[in-house]
Amino acid sequence: MTHSGGKPHNVGDKGQRYEVLANGYPTDQDDNVIGWTETLDGAERMMSAILKAPGCTSASIFDRQEKVGVIKLYAEGSCDD
Repeated sequence: MTHSGGKPHNVGDKGQRYEVLANGYPTDQDDNVIGWTETLDGAERMMSAILKAPGCTSASIFDRQEKVGVIKLYAEGSCDD
């Protein structure tokens, strides 16, 4: 049973501050939204995990409150040309 009794409802970020994005996973496109979190620590852990996914070349964290990129990391063995 859903919290809205089966009626359509909003799902997703629920106003969380940090957005985690990945390049090359799960699609070949850039900036695939992986998820959202309220804490920077949570975003860093999510980013670290997604960098291990096959095809993922890089991942980044975007601070939606300050509207700035926080960090971008590259997967082991990849390069950014």
